[in-house]
Amino acid sequence: MKHRSLHSRFTQGVLFCFLLVSALPVQALTPDDEYFNEQWYLQNIEARDAWDTHTGDGSVVVAVLDTGIDLDHPDLQANIWVNAGEVALDGVDNDGNGYVDDLNGYDFIDDDGTPIPNQDGTFDEGAVSHGTVIAGIIGAVGDNDEGIAGIVWDVQLMSVRILDNQGIGDSNLARLGVEYAMRNGADVINLSFTGFDFDEVLRRTIQEAYEAGIVVVAAMGNADDGGVDIDESPIYPACFGERADEDWILGVAATDQNDVKAEFSNYGALCTDISAPGQDILSAVYQDDDWPAVNEGFYQDSWSGTSMASPMVAGAAALLKSAYHSLTPGDIKSILRLSVDPVTATGDAAGKMGAGRLNVATALALAPSFADVGDIGSSVSSSTSSSYRIAVAPESGSPPTVRVFTNSGSEVFASFNAYDASYTGGVRLTMGDVDGDGAEEIVTVPGPGGGPQVRVFDLEGNLEGQFYAFEVTLRSGLYVATGDIDGDGIEEIAVSTDAGGGGRVQVFDKGGVPLYDAFRPYGAVASMSNVSVRVALGDVDGDGSDEVTVGPGEGHEPRIRIHTADGTLVSEFLAYADTYDKGVFVASGDLDGDGDDEVVTGTDNGGGPQVQIFDGQGTWLGTFFAYDAAFRGGVRLSVGNLSEWPGASIITAAGPGGGPHIRVYNGYAKLIGTFFSDDQGDRAGINSAAWGL
Repeated sequence: MKHRSLHSRFTQGVLFCFLLVSALPVQALTPDDEYFNEQWYLQNIEARDAWDTHTGDGSVVVAVLDTGIDLDHPDLQANIWVNAGEVALDGVDNDGNGYVDDLNGYDFIDDDGTPIPNQDGTFDEGAVSHGTVIAGIIGAVGDNDEGIAGIVWDVQLMSVRILDNQGIGDSNLARLGVEYAMRNGADVINLSFTGFDFDEVLRRTIQEAYEAGIVVVAAMGNADDGGVDIDESPIYPACFGERADEDWILGVAATDQNDVKAEFSNYGALCTDISAPGQDILSAVYQDDDWPAVNEGFYQDSWSGTSMASPMVAGAAALLKSAYHSLTPGDIKSILRLSVDPVTATGDAAGKMGAGRLNVATALALAPSFADVGDIGSSVSSSTSSSYRIAVAPESGSPPTVRVFTNSGSEVFASFNAYDASYTGGVRLTMGDVDGDGAEEIVTVPGPGGGPQVRVFDLEGNLEGQFYAFEVTLRSGLYVATGDIDGDGIEEIAVSTDAGGGGRVQVFDKGGVPLYDAFRPYGAVASMSNVSVRVALGDVDGDGSDEVTVGPGEGHEPRIRIHTADGTLVSEFLAYADTYDKGVFVASGDLDGDGDDEVVTGTDNGGGPQVQIFDGQGTWLGTFFAYDAAFRGGVRLSVGNLSEWPGASIITAAGPGGGPHIRVYNGYAKLIGTFFSDDQGDRAGINSAAWGL
């Protein structure tokens, strides 16, 4: 192999993005490819562990929009896509797709059916091989005693040439390439190029591809002096989805062998979805005996750039799609982002490298839950399933009926009115053992318009106690949570006020005796004195006593604050971008079974259904969309031990406009159950609470 080094090339209109310069089993499949041991990045992303499960089934088509692929390369030839409807070199458009002799793809530079690298005239040696490098990373045949292994061993590589032999193209060529891939069966599209100009036609075309079920992956681009923040200087196509309700593109930044941001990689909080290895990469290259000056062999190392990181993610997407054909682009994006390992980035790039570094094995392990969703009962032990309960109540507009479901969601265990049947302001609720008898109680408070009356019921709806949390004239509505504040094994009740109630939190015992003075977690200044305060209790620091976690309502930055029960501030952080002001719901529980509770946040009405997970210091641990990303009703949250998963589960309830839709996720955002608690046509929104042994 020949070791060489080039710099990144900025071209007019298009940036050609290259620089040539766990808890899973330890037993892993090792292929016999000659240079496999030099493919450090495959170890880094745990590809070998993934291959123990799946290596590809040959059904998935990945379109490489680039400088063309060496169709005769010994490590790629068997995986080159073949257009079954086309007859080679007969000069006829046999399949009627508008392109003549497009047997393996199409060349939009030379307008012919031979999408291979071209070294005619003045050419750039790195550009000529670039598309072949990308193809090798994605899908070089694995375990064939030849060269290297791709991330997916059995795949179809569609060659779509939209960049010339100097790595130059334009947005119109890119649009034609995306359209071709979309109309000829691509499942994944890789875009290892960038440009600086926003092109609405190309944007719409990529959106159309996403909506047609295609995963679109794009490089974030490279720059000198540590890369640039593309939040400030957007780069396309990676940033096209940033303006949309749902991001259609997986933007990929680059890391080195130590999971540190690659020096050249661009970054940005808005467009970067994930990172992947992109420095000193070994892959296949174009080789032509008639042009020995191009390359002396079929493989080279030291390729670097976000161009190399993007096909890592595209290959992982193809592997997921191959293993589970029902996965949507949104599913695949969520799986990849939820299964990452940490990335180290400092300075301006800190926190702007996406969710983390790609981990293919973890992604493949998470995928089945997104592909095959059963009811909750399918994921809990049948011997203990009767011990699981989910309580649901209306957000507003309906009588204050609390319904208690078994774990499957198919059976109503109990149904009762928490307040007078004429009250329609909504019911907020939680579950906890507030009397220490070993059985959970349901604790309710009213929504806006109701008095500050806290009620405690057993699981069958029998009233066990009630008290007024604040002045009896208060009509702001309340929020409620239960938890063991003092570590005595008996849960206390924390009550907070909704908008207009003075922004207060206070902790009580079951009988309504205040245990601490009320406090204002967001202060008493005029702008915050009447903020809606959403409350959760959880032991986020592992000291044996629960802390009070709060989130604000609409009109305020999404600042989460964690206090002791007497109001002493422990930590604070932003759950979403500081520009988001629709309100935040909070919950807390031990999602990973390590003994410390995590903080879970959900958006309020007007925000997308994004759930975020943090530790007690505000370190981001994960995110997922509980419902369709276009839904704007918000996500109400609770946490309970509902499955055999060692940690707690996250229970989501759809806000206004979403129907009475309950979903249950484990701590790694694996969807383990879903049901409707009432008529699906009811769009008023619901609240929920859960309990399980």
